[in-house]
This record gives sequence, structure tokens and C-alpha cells, in this order.
Amino acid sequence: MIIVPTYALYWTLAVIFTSLMIGSVARFITLRHAEEALRHKRLASLRTWWIIAIAVSAGLLAGLPGICLLLTVASCIAWFEITRMFDPRAEDKLAISIGYLLIVTNYLLITFGSFSLFVVFLPISSLFILSVSLLIKGGAKGYIRSAGGLLWGIMFLGYGVSHAAALMILPSSTYGPLGPIGWFLFLIILTEADDIFQAIIGRLFGAHKRHLIAPMISPNKTWEGFFGGMLVIVIIAPIIAPWLTTLGQQAGPLSLSESLKPWFAPILAAIIISLAGFFGDINMSAIKRDAGVKDSSNLLPGMGGVIDRIDSLSMTGPIFVYFLIWWMG
Repeated sequence: MIIVPTYALYWTLAVIFTSLMIGSVARFITLRHAEEALRHKRLASLRTWWIIAIAVSAGLLAGLPGICLLLTVASCIAWFEITRMFDPRAEDKLAISIGYLLIVTNYLLITFGSFSLFVVFLPISSLFILSVSLLIKGGAKGYIRSAGGLLWGIMFLGYGVSHAAALMILPSSTYGPLGPIGWFLFLIILTEADDIFQAIIGRLFGAHKRHLIAPMISPNKTWEGFFGGMLVIVIIAPIIAPWLTTLGQQAGPLSLSESLKPWFAPILAAIIISLAGFFGDINMSAIKRDAGVKDSSNLLPGMGGVIDRIDSLSMTGPIFVYFLIWWMG
């Protein structure tokens, strides 16, 4: 059932698109004297951001079914990318095909509001069904690599990412200025802002690349970018939390003074989202480096593939959901 969105959502989307317009103008200005290759890549990325913003907005306006449809498509494309990346065997085709069905079923459980079944379905079904599918086709050579790769991929890109949609059916996310959509937006805004500002601040202050975090996995990740991105969303979180959520209205499991309540939970959420987003990013970087590819595909011009866009969300989604369950009971 599609629920007519509130006017608050329209205003929120207007703010997001206004910010995107300002960012677009700023990018055009900064790229005036850039090299042709860099300008082409940055402008392609900008166009992709506009497409993503329009797609996410359409999903938000359609409510839970729209968000589930949007993330189902993203997870299925990511599943396609990851299963091509590790050079699957002929014996893996049945398991890969079944993986799509498991991902779709997983999102249907969220669409129909069954959080308790969602939590256990994909971990248990993928462990059993994908293994059986591989065994049916036979072939012991390469079995552990295929089984591990498929389970790894579906858990992060199917199960992990789907927590962003599951956030909308939590009892604790029912309330707030925008209802469940506000909590989803809070997660997405902080996750993407952290990604963006890690890259920007890393280029500005970490260009010397002397303070690398994981040079063998992600050679562009610097401590300057990591802490810079975290600082930005730590500032953003308590500002947008009252407009999107009720986070900050509860003391949670801690004994907090009234003056600390509006700040503590949003800032704590921002810190764990930043940490989870970083590990989600380099987690996918490790598999790409192992596979010998720079991007998961060329589907998103200027960005790479869908995996390159949802890698952080594969960890920020689950960590934020279980943070809320712990904090809000």
C-alpha cells in the first residue's frame, strides 16, 4: 500500500535537491581549469548523483514498497557484479541464480513487515540452500572458494544492505517528523556524507599520502580523510536528527542529563556509522583488489558499479539498526 507522503517529506526533498544544485555549481566552478580527463570523470559522477537522487526520491515518495523495490534492484545488480568478479565456475550457475530469488524474498519479508523472520531468513537459507545448490552440481575443485565467495557476497550485498529498508519497520522508527522514512534518510545522508567528505578532505589534506590507513587494500584512504569525514557527520547528525527522527529525545540505556540527551545519541550514531562505513568501503576494496579490478562495473559513470556505491551501506545499515534496538529498546 502506497501512503501519501507528508509535506515535511516534500520540504526535505527540496532541501536535498537544493543542496545538490549548490554542490553542482561548486563543482562546475572548481573544474573550470582542471584537466580534461579529471573534468570528464567528475562531471560524469555529478550526473550519476542526480540520477541516484531522483531514483531515491521516487522510492521515498512510494514509501516502504518503493524503498524495498529500489534496494532490491541495487542488491540484485550488486549480486550480479560480485558473482562475475570472482570468476565463477560452471558449477556455480545454479547457486547464483537461486541467490537472486533469496535476495528478492528477503526484501519481500521487509515489505510485509516481518522483521523477526527477516533477521534469520537470509543467513540460514543462504548457508543451506547455496551449499546444497553447489553440491548438487558436483565438482570439488574450487568448492570452498565458490561457497565462501557466494555466502560472503549475499550476506553483505543482500542481507547487510537490506537492513537500510528493515530500518523502516522497526517499532522504534515508527515515530518522528517523517515517520520511518526519516530514519532511513538519516542513515543514508550520514553514510553518503561520510563517503563524500572522506574523499574530499582526503584529497585536500592527505594528498601527500604519508598517513595511509590500509595502503595494500585502499591506497587512497588517509587518516585525514577518515577523521575529516567523521567530524563532518558528527556535526551534521545532531542538526538533522530532530528534523528526521526522535533520536536525542530518549536517554537510552544510559543515565544522561537533559542537556546531553539531544546531542549524545545522534553523535554516537554518527561515530558508529562513520566507523562501519569505512570498514564497509575497504571490505569491498579488498575483494576488488583480490579480483584485480578497480571498479565492480561501469554501470554508474564516474563512480564504477553499484557495489562501489553501496559498499559502505552494507555495514552502516546493520550497525545502525542494532544500535537503535539497543538504544531505544
